[in-house]
Amino acid sequence: MTSTREDHVVIDVEIQKRIEDLPNGLDDTDKMGVACAVIYEHLTDRFRIYGPNDLDVLKSRLRKADRISGFNIWRFDFPVIFGLPARERVAELQPKTNDLLLRIWRSLRLDTERFSSAHKGWSLDNVCKATLGLGKIASGEQAPRWFQEGEHARVINYCVDDVTLERDLAAFIDRYGFVCNSTYLQNPLRLVPEWRP
Repeated sequence: MTSTREDHVVIDVEIQKRIEDLPNGLDDTDKMGVACAVIYEHLTDRFRIYGPNDLDVLKSRLRKADRISGFNIWRFDFPVIFGLPARERVAELQPKTNDLLLRIWRSLRLDTERFSSAHKGWSLDNVCKATLGLGKIASGEQAPRWFQEGEHARVINYCVDDVTLERDLAAFIDRYGFVCNSTYLQNPLRLVPEWRP
């Protein structure tokens, strides 16, 4: 839970290349490239936007934070930002990582390392629609196309909106301790207090 002095940030990243254009798909996290990353800072109540040339500053900001929340950040956003192949982990960020998707999977007693059909259906859009009553404004698959077409404002707007959803979802979970997904589960899912690898 965020305290008034805790440097709690929420992050989301959009990529430059389409997954289908990469030889190993989602495992090519070192080849995706950062189109845009957005951080929301609880302490300042501000959004910070980072482009492809700001990665050193972005990494430094993540290292400085006390807590980092997001959705699938441990297996996707961090490896993309740090340019690591095969979704390798950024061990130094592990103690402060609050990955909401992995908390969901762990609460469902699913393997957090091996993906199966049981993991499907717990997208940010599905969870936010059922839990907060708001969904995403677009699909993540569109962001690389927009970036390649030079529509950077659309990428930034989409990323800021996702960070806003993730911020609100993290705050809801901190306060109430559960999420909903009426398509896949009839009752609210009570989450483990925090996710740790």
